Amino acid sequence: MSTQTPVHRNRVLTLIRSYYPNLSVTDRKIADYIIADPVKTAAQSISDLAAAVGVSTATVSRFVKRISFSSFRDFSRELTAAEPIEQTNAEAFQDVEKQTTFKGIAESTFNSIRSSLDQTSQVMTESDLKQAVELLLNARSIGFYGLGGSAVAALDGYHKFVRTGIPCAHNSDYDMQLMQAAQMNANDVAVVISHTGRNQQTLQVLSTLNAQGVPVIALTSFGNSPLAKDSTVAFISVAEEINYRSEGLTSLIAQMSIIDSLFLMTAVHGNIEMAESLGRVREAISQTRTEL
Repeated sequence: MSTQTPVHRNRVLTLIRSYYPNLSVTDRKIADYIIADPVKTAAQSISDLAAAVGVSTATVSRFVKRISFSSFRDFSRELTAAEPIEQTNAEAFQDVEKQTTFKGIAESTFNSIRSSLDQTSQVMTESDLKQAVELLLNARSIGFYGLGGSAVAALDGYHKFVRTGIPCAHNSDYDMQLMQAAQMNANDVAVVISHTGRNQQTLQVLSTLNAQGVPVIALTSFGNSPLAKDSTVAFISVAEEINYRSEGLTSLIAQMSIIDSLFLMTAVHGNIEMAESLGRVREAISQTRTEL
């Protein structure tokens, strides 16, 4: 039987991993300690944790706020809910090169995607979803922005939301995106997608949107990225890093799942006109399909 340390899944740990690449050396010491033994950490007071890591209580307090918690009490409460993943599943998340069969590589890929979706779902909050849906329902128009791989998710969002009857805009060309952003205002909503949240061109689009006072719904894998920090509401698309394949793939699938969720919530809470628009689109599309 394997003696590998059990892996834990929990919203706190997922957030820590999302913020980790941009944490300071001191904050990484705290993060490493928590990830190594979340059960022990959950039972510690802020003073105990600070002493164990070798930092001040003020440093721990700033750390938990940096990863989106209002207080150490809230952080500790959520960390208490950490659940060990079954060992068989944890071992299935191993790197692709450790697999010896084609089926093994396929299973590793699918397990990675499942893990990404599971963790992405954990870090979504009711308040963020409610805020995003209210913005979308009240938008004069919705603009979708993404470059490179993120352009796929942006197009998927446009393809879904155009059915609602809300005027939507999307363009894969960077210059066109800038012009599109410059035409929006506070009555519109922008959905901006970037795996790293640091792409310079995407941040220029974001800067243009912010200058126009446009509410921004961001989708990114890093909670403390410039995109997440300068948006109205941000959703974290968790990525499982696997060699030979960009973590952007699992991030992309998670982003498209977030978009699909927002679309369904918007459709469910929409008015009669939106329901009629969805019905007309469904009927029009059905005419393009042949009978069996």
